[in-house]
Amino acid sequence: MSLAELLQWNIVLFLLILSRWAGMVMIAPVFGARGVPGLVKLGLAASLTVILYPLALAQAPVIPTGLWPLTWLLIKEVLVGLTLGFIINLITAILQGAGQLIDFQVGFLMGNTVDPIHGTQSPMTGNFLMVLTTMLLLATNSHHYIIAAMARSYEFLPINPTALTHGVGFFIEITARVIALSLQIAIPVYGALVLVDLGVGFLSKTVPQLNIFSVIFPVKIIFGLVLFYLMISYFGETVSNIFDLTMKWVFELLRGWSS
Repeated sequence: MSLAELLQWNIVLFLLILSRWAGMVMIAPVFGARGVPGLVKLGLAASLTVILYPLALAQAPVIPTGLWPLTWLLIKEVLVGLTLGFIINLITAILQGAGQLIDFQVGFLMGNTVDPIHGTQSPMTGNFLMVLTTMLLLATNSHHYIIAAMARSYEFLPINPTALTHGVGFFIEITARVIALSLQIAIPVYGALVLVDLGVGFLSKTVPQLNIFSVIFPVKIIFGLVLFYLMISYFGETVSNIFDLTMKWVFELLRGWSS
């Protein structure tokens, strides 16, 4: 191999590694927040690529020389990074779903706010839970585990994989588990507020002169905030368990791809 071919091979390998990391940084929690400038994300992906370059170089991957095979390989690496970032990002989807269920029952659903992490409309409680989750992930250095999981992805799925076999069934199962986890987080507050609705309903039957709409909304808001305050004390452990579960999903997907 001539010096020019060796230089070209190394540049292409660097771009392939950068593609996977850029895909992850674009969408993963903490890294993919809307408030993080694009140049910072690109610089982070490039820095991580430099660090992980010797690991990929030691594997001596087979890189195609044709334009279209190489283009398809770059797209595949970006898709791998996006998929892994999406699986990790499910932690925010779970908590946002739980917050939306809580807001629906408390009566905050019409007061959607702009989510500072993704720049979209989100429920007030879901927005608060997502910001609190991001702070907890940073405080516990969980973003280091995300980087470590991405680094280990090259052990399961090296550059230029032959096939990605784990497909639709896995993502359908993950979607069902995300919905179930959102329900499990929201059900204490949601169920208690349903009992409040029943209690106010019985009260209105007992005292027909009572204006039900002037009573139920303040009672539900106060009761919901009290329950939410009590729930926050267990929130750190909940975020830790969900993060561990998303990491387990990442490695389950990687093992499925490598088989």
